[in-house]
Amino acid sequence: MHPLLVHNGTKSFRDKLATEATSPERRPAMTMTIPAHEPVSKRKRVGVVFSASILMLGGGVAWAAWTNSGTGAANAQATTATGLVVTAGTPSSTLYPKPADGYSDPSIGAVYTTVANPNPYPVQVTTVSFGAVTITPLSGRSCPVGSVVPTSSTPTALATPITLAANASATAVTIPGAVEMISTAEDGCQGASFSVPVTLTGASA
Repeated sequence: MHPLLVHNGTKSFRDKLATEATSPERRPAMTMTIPAHEPVSKRKRVGVVFSASILMLGGGVAWAAWTNSGTGAANAQATTATGLVVTAGTPSSTLYPKPADGYSDPSIGAVYTTVANPNPYPVQVTTVSFGAVTITPLSGRSCPVGSVVPTSSTPTALATPITLAANASATAVTIPGAVEMISTAEDGCQGASFSVPVTLTGASA
């Protein structure tokens, strides 16, 4: 049997169906599947933003640091100053009765001593003072008290201050012009020894 052909005007029923399928009025029905893909695209975009936020948050935790502090008490204590150790030095035999115009060289009336600094800090000696002179004449001779006297009865500033290092051992010190022999000293004072107390005063340097 032959296929049934139904004509509508000049077009067959088959041609009419093909025409309606491709007409503009029928095309919107084919595009209705597009909105169904939009939520998928949005979900992907939200997922990317969320991941970036997590990374930024993680980075912030890595940079953060907690600080700590505390307040309490601390102690310190001052040392106790120890006196300088002054001992007699080795004298020079230069003293003789003082001339009317005085000694020509201050070394003639010099006294010799040694000074040690037992302190844990340096000390600078700036002044000196002397006590009464003790005279020891040679055997069989006489040298009256007062034949040799200090040149000053009050503390005297040293022309050149003496600086002693911390814990310095005995250091030789010469103090020029410290004593003098009176012009009327007896012959028994020749060769005599003279001892004079010396007080050296200074401060931490």
